[in-house]
Amino acid sequence: MRWRFAVALGAALAAGAAWHWQSGHERGAEFLRAEALEGADAAFGGISGIAFDGTGKGYLLSDRGALFGLSRGASGALEIGPAHRLSDAQGRPLPRPRRDSEGLAALPGGRLAVSFEWRHRVEIFGPDGRSVSVLPLPEAFAALGSNAGLEALAVDGAGRLLAIPERSGAARRPFPVLVHDGTWREARLPRRGAFLPVGADFGPEGRLYLLERDYLLGGFRSRIRRFDWDGAALSEEEEILKTRFFRHGNLEGIAVYKSGAETLIDMVSDDNFLPIQRGALVRYRLKTP
Repeated sequence: MRWRFAVALGAALAAGAAWHWQSGHERGAEFLRAEALEGADAAFGGISGIAFDGTGKGYLLSDRGALFGLSRGASGALEIGPAHRLSDAQGRPLPRPRRDSEGLAALPGGRLAVSFEWRHRVEIFGPDGRSVSVLPLPEAFAALGSNAGLEALAVDGAGRLLAIPERSGAARRPFPVLVHDGTWREARLPRRGAFLPVGADFGPEGRLYLLERDYLLGGFRSRIRRFDWDGAALSEEEEILKTRFFRHGNLEGIAVYKSGAETLIDMVSDDNFLPIQRGALVRYRLKTP
């Protein structure tokens, strides 16, 4: 989503302020560290998604239609590969109206699913950024707002894709969850307060982790809710993280995965291509009961 003017104005108004009146809590997750995301490629920035495939290879997605490899060098430092411009099946870069890429999910076989807003759709790409297929467009996509489309995308263990728009249309209306398993159908996600979905991933135990954000005067706060998923409906809602404003940046992408005995939660922040914001990878560790 485009935050450039609002973020610049809000940051100027709120510079130096300490907004501690909106406290956060970490019921189910423990903060480990935050690392700057800096790519050498001139196209790097506006990171809206993160995903890891079954081999541990990582990917970052820019909201300007570019895909980057993500790995760690021998020193442990983050290494970001060159940009792969998202392109059509013939290798032609996607035109501007069709490249507002927001959600990212790794599929079996090394392919990647990407959700787009403005021209709402879910498209499948190879790791080189070339389009493999575009999923059929359900009627529900036509009802999505022009700048409030499919922000969150996740794939479950059975290969079902879940696409979640940023808005539901009313403060008390559940968010639609558009599920693709050969055809499109719809599930529901309860809406709680001012937070809006921006990222999603399935954890190694099969539950859906939903990253949401709220915004005020140049600052963001984030929330993670976790749900059981039986292939048809979400249940057993649990809030595991809610930060205060200004705790982190504009977190938009989430990846949940196992590392040894630990379950890690990586989130990435979108710098909106603004010098007053910084892209970062923020890591939490899931607390064990």
